[in-house]
Amino acid sequence: MSARPPRVGIDARKLTDYGIGAYVRNLLEAIARNPQSEGYRFRVYVRPADRPSVPPLPERFEIVEEDSPGYSISELTTFAWRLWRDRLDLFHATHYVIPPLARARAVVTIHDIIHVLYPQFLPHRAALIYARVMIRRALRRADRIITVSNNSKRDLVDYFGISPARIEVIYNGVAGRFRADLPRAESERVALKYGLPRPYLLFLGGEKPHKNVRNVLRAFAEARRARALPHALVLAGPMPKNRSRVEALIAALDLGAHVTRPGVVPEEDLPGLFAGADAFLYPTLYEGFGLPVAEAMACGVPVLTSSTSALQEIAGGYAYLVDPMDVDAIARGIVDLATDPERRREYAELGRRRAADFSWERAAEQTLRVYAEALAGRRPEPGARQPPNAG
Repeated sequence: MSARPPRVGIDARKLTDYGIGAYVRNLLEAIARNPQSEGYRFRVYVRPADRPSVPPLPERFEIVEEDSPGYSISELTTFAWRLWRDRLDLFHATHYVIPPLARARAVVTIHDIIHVLYPQFLPHRAALIYARVMIRRALRRADRIITVSNNSKRDLVDYFGISPARIEVIYNGVAGRFRADLPRAESERVALKYGLPRPYLLFLGGEKPHKNVRNVLRAFAEARRARALPHALVLAGPMPKNRSRVEALIAALDLGAHVTRPGVVPEEDLPGLFAGADAFLYPTLYEGFGLPVAEAMACGVPVLTSSTSALQEIAGGYAYLVDPMDVDAIARGIVDLATDPERRREYAELGRRRAADFSWERAAEQTLRVYAEALAGRRPEPGARQPPNAG
């Protein structure tokens, strides 16, 4: 290495996406606060429309506008050419696509492999082929691989046959604004802003198939039949252009007067949204980490979530776990948490303790260590066997 500080490029083109966007924003802020980052110069690549969403960063972070969309030919050509001209020493791909790099070392964060494990959730077969090719290429090209849970690490090892030694697990963190001592006035402000009835149970995640919103609705209806619950169900998150399927299910279950849909709730309102809920419902089918679970726990809200994927790892022993395909089990959990204050207090306390394990400062420290090891040329043994299902 020369005497100049290493140039590190960070792909922040998904800055305003939901899961990966939270990862990129919080990690950037935490890296900037870490004194070790003063030895680097950073180029942060963002879409022009997302520039106002970039968090305040010191001068050693240069913001570069890059409009190549994700999962496109442009990111493999135009974006790759920009990276080549920028003469980076290290490039951090914050999702599973590493553009062709002339000489820079590479670190990749692969949050999960839902696209290859659940191809039925993709819009077409071409998306599945792209995901398989790009993930396999990233695993081969990267000097270091980061993932966000041991469950995702096992998925990568089992599906793609790479050596576990090549993968570093770095848990996501929980931002400081998610806290149990949030003033009551904040949850009241958020409830007033979005017209939320009280009391309410919260679901956050939109209507992608793996979010399992239809089973949540069925379980909520069953819970209401079993007990006269006073709660409304708040379904927060992005809504598709065609909402007819979920709206039809809400009508068929006679839940129209008991379901509120505020849509996308900005990040600054999420703590108040969590804090105002009697319980957070997140029985999704698959997660690489499940950041909303950790955030709800930090806010002192009891959590019902799945006994599958990374959610077992993140919440097991600290939340009410259910089989996400078992509507009766979800309904029983809803009744337990909605009607038993002592049960809620128990899970709220357990969740607060667990949330303390997740720190963006720790994630930044570990990520900077991975940068240093990659720049020094320390790459764990590749060990690549190919299992039959890897294609």
